[in-house]
Order: sequence, then structure tokens, then C-alpha cells
Amino acid sequence: MNVLTCDDEPSRRPTANELTMVLDSLSASRAVLVEDGVAISRKGDGERRVMLNIEQGEVERVLGDVGGPRWKNIFTS
Repeated sequence: MNVLTCDDEPSRRPTANELTMVLDSLSASRAVLVEDGVAISRKGDGERRVMLNIEQGEVERVLGDVGGPRWKNIFTS
């Protein structure tokens, strides 16, 4: 998270490289599953399917720990 946040520029958006690094990290930990194989060779950049590999309750718990009640209840909004 420290890579993506900056106290000096709170409105700064993460770069494509930073987001790729996050996706690669989540994929390596098996927190998300990323489409691979022959089919992706026909797709453009950013068109690969990504599937969350964590139970919803666990995601809600972590979001609540990090972002408080507003983030925790994001699935019920």
C-alpha cells in the first residue's frame, strides 16, 4: 500500500506499472486468479479476466480493518 499512497499527493493515481505490480503480487499469493493460456494471446492489454480467490467474509473483514465501516459494508451498498 505504501507504493500506492503518498501523503504529499493524496489525489495521485497509481501508475499502470504500480497496478501491475499489485496484480502480480496478488496473483503470486493466489489471492486472485488471472486468466492465462493460449486464449489471452488474442486479447489486448488489460483484457485478461481476474477472479477473486478469497471468501467474501474475509474481504469484508480486511476492508473493515483497513478502511473502517464504510469499506467493510461495500458489498451491501
